[in-house]
Amino acid sequence: MLGQIIAVTITVASLGPTEKAYNEYLGYKAVAHGKVSAAEAKSWGAPKVSGHKYVLMQPASGSPHYIRFVETAAYPDYQHMQTTGWNAVELLVQDPDAVHAKLKNSPFKIVGEPRGLSADSKTKAMQVTGPSNELLYLTNPAGDANKAVSEVDRFFVVIDGSTDYTKLTSFYNDMGAKVGAPAAYRLGVFNRANGLDPEMKHEIAMARLTDGPVAVELDHFPAQIKDRVGRKDDLPPGQSIVTFEVPNLDDVKQPFVQKPAKMSGKPYDGRRAAVVKGPSGELLELVETKR
Repeated sequence: MLGQIIAVTITVASLGPTEKAYNEYLGYKAVAHGKVSAAEAKSWGAPKVSGHKYVLMQPASGSPHYIRFVETAAYPDYQHMQTTGWNAVELLVQDPDAVHAKLKNSPFKIVGEPRGLSADSKTKAMQVTGPSNELLYLTNPAGDANKAVSEVDRFFVVIDGSTDYTKLTSFYNDMGAKVGAPAAYRLGVFNRANGLDPEMKHEIAMARLTDGPVAVELDHFPAQIKDRVGRKDDLPPGQSIVTFEVPNLDDVKQPFVQKPAKMSGKPYDGRRAAVVKGPSGELLELVETKR
């Protein structure tokens, strides 16, 4: 049921500096500016963001995988990887070391130096936070399945974390994803954010979707991690929404935040959309592939 991921929505305190930073340092280009419509805000369960400014940005490669930044009041207490739900976006890069050098004097804060996933891994990644403390993984994966066409390219993994791993994996299985067997990996940036041993390992599984090159990483967080709490009728801080394509909204068994409705502009292009909530309250926006 869950198909291609076409957009990730991130809330930011100030749109201008965010757009400038992503354009100058990551090569992302704005493809649409506008204001959140009342229909979109209602669909998200966030009527307060109706009329708020947004920008939709695309990687230099031209890949149709968008990051949508929505301007809302700052969440000064928000810290990446300290709550459940959507926690990070993983972008393909050609050379993590070159990107690392480029970002040293930039609006992005380096929170994880370029490093292999394990001692013998050929996959190398680093982590940075953006102007509103949003967390990005910048990764050059081993193998040919995912390769960056531009210096910094599209997202290829989005990260969802939960303290109830059974509920999390069951949710994605019920939504038609294929969840693989979990394995233990070091989550250095998570460990540092929560005062844990940097080398501590946590269970991770990948939820493969029915279409497209993007996957959902399912992280098993320790019991002390709390659910993210946003302001009433507003979008939550950080990575707020992940937008998936689905064949038919009428086949979705999960309850919608609001009834499906046609939405205009990118990434909808006149198609029906609706939002469901994951087990930690994370927002999954579903857009029909049919028009």
